[in-house]
Amino acid sequence: MEHRMQWSQSELIEQIVDGRKRATVRRLEWSEGLDAYNTALHVGAVYRVYDAERQPRCRLRITGIELARWGAIPERLWQEDPALSGAVGLEAFRADHFEFFDRPEGDFEFLALYFQRVDP
Repeated sequence: MEHRMQWSQSELIEQIVDGRKRATVRRLEWSEGLDAYNTALHVGAVYRVYDAERQPRCRLRITGIELARWGAIPERLWQEDPALSGAVGLEAFRADHFEFFDRPEGDFEFLALYFQRVDP
């Protein structure tokens, strides 16, 4: 079985390819997978990354998954998950994910995924 992840913004995939993006987030309920292009999450597994048009773009290996809270976002996460604009910082992270997580409160929990790009 091929593990897969899909991003709708090509800028985020370019950040992965360029080595600037080494982390991302997922809702807790997405951990078991959403569809054929967003399969269940497993540390150590290699995932093919697909764009919005379902074209393969690169591969990555998940190196860690941790439970995070909106009110206590890990420094490593916001350092390794740049905003769509490329900005890096806690406020840039919060601004970039606020609508994605439907305006979360401080106790909102989500998954932080850390990865490394694997050559095609």
